[in-house]
Amino acid sequence: MNRSFSEPRPARDASNRKQMNQELRSLWKLRLVALGLGILTLLIVFAIALKFSNDLRLIHANGLILLFCGAAWLGWKKEDWFAGMLLIAPLVAIFSYEVLANIPALWPGVVLWFVAGAGGLVFVRAFRKQTAVAIALIAILLIGSAGYCGWFAPKQLARSFNKAKDAFAPAFTLQPVSDGSVPITPQRGRILVIDFFSTTCAPCVAELPELAAARTDLSSNHDIEFVLVASDRDRGKATHHNATCLRCGRKSTRHFGLKWSSGDRSFRSRRQNSSHS
Repeated sequence: MNRSFSEPRPARDASNRKQMNQELRSLWKLRLVALGLGILTLLIVFAIALKFSNDLRLIHANGLILLFCGAAWLGWKKEDWFAGMLLIAPLVAIFSYEVLANIPALWPGVVLWFVAGAGGLVFVRAFRKQTAVAIALIAILLIGSAGYCGWFAPKQLARSFNKAKDAFAPAFTLQPVSDGSVPITPQRGRILVIDFFSTTCAPCVAELPELAAARTDLSSNHDIEFVLVASDRDRGKATHHNATCLRCGRKSTRHFGLKWSSGDRSFRSRRQNSSHS
């Protein structure tokens, strides 16, 4: 006789409840793991940004790859959409607080992260049943990310940070950190070019040779002066800045004549052939 018919009804109900409780515990364990993966993704993305470059395109690409891989692993275990949301939530929350609060126009990057998470959850099932659909999903993510990183994000960043106006510069004062004549205030009738950059910003470092070339082309014009200001949190040693400039080429260090503060906190450059401060 079948065992299910031989067992009393209360015993069968108790067995069913026990099985449901086990499935529920297993599901919540998976969700906790998803949250842990989300926090780990956040730490990896921002660790790479701090170590190598804080370029938003790099942050976006790393987040997209890690979220897709994490979601694919979750989908292989069990397609639970709540677990997928827990995976995405930490990175989206910190990115929204740190970046979107200042530049809301970058919101499509967050949408792509959600698409990567959702696509990862169904990727394993789609690959097993409809390989073409899985390949198309990856292609859509690659095309969307390429458009975001190659065109949309740079355009929005340029629009956000471009504060140029056809007007006189506001009054300001720079604190000299090196000996010698250094322009510290704007003067009417003269052009003062000030460039603020960080050695962890790849585009900032890449433009150093261009600034050196511009300074060389304008060396005969004594009405134009250049001031270069670098500031790095916990990385402001003279040796670090000097190594960065050497990687940019001898031209940038030769033309800018770097001067260091006694505390090695930052450096500034000036035109050595200028007789005016």
